[in-house]
Amino acid sequence: MKWRIVGRKFELSRLHQKRERRFYEEKVSVFGGRWSLLGMMPVVRPKNGRSGWGMLQMPGVNTATFGVLIMVSVQLALALVFRWKGLDALNSAYLEGGLSWKGIISGRVWQLFTHIFLHGNWAHLAVNALLFYYAAARLSHVFSGWRIFNLFMVCGLGGGLAHITLQAFVPGIPPLVGASGGVTGLLVGFFSISPDSKMIIFNVSARNLSKGVLGSSALLFSMTPWLEIPLLADLGRWLESVIGNFIFETAHLVHFVGGILGWMLIDRFLPRLLSSDDLARMRT
Repeated sequence: MKWRIVGRKFELSRLHQKRERRFYEEKVSVFGGRWSLLGMMPVVRPKNGRSGWGMLQMPGVNTATFGVLIMVSVQLALALVFRWKGLDALNSAYLEGGLSWKGIISGRVWQLFTHIFLHGNWAHLAVNALLFYYAAARLSHVFSGWRIFNLFMVCGLGGGLAHITLQAFVPGIPPLVGASGGVTGLLVGFFSISPDSKMIIFNVSARNLSKGVLGSSALLFSMTPWLEIPLLADLGRWLESVIGNFIFETAHLVHFVGGILGWMLIDRFLPRLLSSDDLARMRT
């Protein structure tokens, strides 16, 4: 016999493992195939054949909106610093807030957190803010705001630690700024609990899309010319000559580590579903 509490996050069930995953997958899967100006997403028809509307949260009192507002506010503050104080003051702000091995060993431990909300320019901010809003809004159907924020910060912190560890062994790597580690973690986490969804834009399953994100990040990091990995470094130099050096100014290692953490930890952040045994204990 199966007991279910009608609501957003909880159900009572004797069959936990497969049904828990299926329960959460159905709540975050994106359905349908149309755009709407009212918050609908274009998307996805999972293997079970169900169809419907995939809704994002509208801007309001929620984690997705707050996260974007914080990022935009910080970038506006940096723009005002540049306007009123000049380039030297702006560079000082980035050196104080951006994450570096030198900064950490000199006692600037706040950099582990502040770098997540700093961005190099408005284009950098726009990409991260858009992806953050998308992932956070989708996950909000399952997670509380605090769970989303905590997962985002853990993935961002993990990516940052990987970056400064690399800096300790390879001098000359610039300080890290940006939320991409945390954003990648949220995206890969979302993909992992809705693996059979397919986005109309790419017509690729979420499972394969997450593999592509992680695989390309690992490959591009391995191709970074200054790592001097035989053959891969040469391929990286060729790619740099064709596309431009910005391709290796991106923190691919941070993306990879953040994504791996999101994939590994997403199950731990899922709200625990109540069983009939739990209900019996609550009644005693």
